[in-house]
Amino acid sequence: MNQGGKQSNILQKTAILGLFVLVAAFSFAFVQTPNAQALTLIPPSFEASVDPGVPFDTQIKLFNETQSAVDLYPEVTTFTASGEDGTPTYDFSGEVPDIASWFSLPNGSVHLEAGERRVVPITITPPNDAEPGGHYATVFFSTEPPENSEPGSVSLGTKLGSLFLLRVFGDVEEKGSIVEFTVDEGSSLNRLPATFATRFQNEGNIHLRPTGSVVVKNLFGSTSAELVMNQNGGATLPDSIRRYETTWEKSTVEETPGNIWGNFWAEFRNEWNNFALGRYQASVSLTAGTGDLVKDSATLTFWVWPWRVLTLMFLILVVVVLAVIFGIKRYNHWILTRANQQ
Repeated sequence: MNQGGKQSNILQKTAILGLFVLVAAFSFAFVQTPNAQALTLIPPSFEASVDPGVPFDTQIKLFNETQSAVDLYPEVTTFTASGEDGTPTYDFSGEVPDIASWFSLPNGSVHLEAGERRVVPITITPPNDAEPGGHYATVFFSTEPPENSEPGSVSLGTKLGSLFLLRVFGDVEEKGSIVEFTVDEGSSLNRLPATFATRFQNEGNIHLRPTGSVVVKNLFGSTSAELVMNQNGGATLPDSIRRYETTWEKSTVEETPGNIWGNFWAEFRNEWNNFALGRYQASVSLTAGTGDLVKDSATLTFWVWPWRVLTLMFLILVVVVLAVIFGIKRYNHWILTRANQQ
């Protein structure tokens, strides 16, 4: 391929991927373009264990909620993780991935009348020499035939996709660990929320869904918060790192623009509603894999100094102390005056 062809191909991939990034969920989930708002595909993701050489039957349900008929063309492509937030990336370079041959789909298009529901049967047959571990594909249904997407062109058709996370039986290795545990806001905060970021690396050959908890203890060892880590059950693909965020927050923060004095009282309310004070220790413990085979933990410390609340409390304390001193002096003066009168 010449340089111009490569650039066009890259442009095509970039444009299509950008289109999907706008609508993709931040975990492996339902995928559709903005034009597909009235087309529904179930399930948005599918997970199964399969044997090499043994057919596995499943199905996808399509629902046309528009007022007109539509023809949808099936297509299979691989997906990988993009970045560390779990956003899937698809390869539409035109080369048919090997895993596409595992899927038996209807030939040609699937015709749906307005308001019609249709069940599409799918048979997955891994080859006898399929490698054990995770294999990942997306079954798309597009309003344009795949062969119409010429190199260098940009497809503007509607695409609905269902993610398939397949586990091929055999010598599957489940291995992973925490590579970093931090607080996004830094080691010293003025108030909550505190966002704990757990970066988990999958070192095996099958996707993992780490789950666990983040426990926050105060200076005296008492538990201040116990939070669920990876509440949505997001998966980490093999040979990748995924970042899971767990937030400790007592009340919704109302962000107010302005300088340190202009937004003093707004930030004072935020500090008051999300009050925490002193040194804290946060510990994350997670498990993943079959029988919780993968286990790991990490600990960090951080400080919270709500300086606006502390400053106002100090000023109030000073006023109270001065008032007490003034009151005592006045009382003593009254006692002396009354004694002299007697």
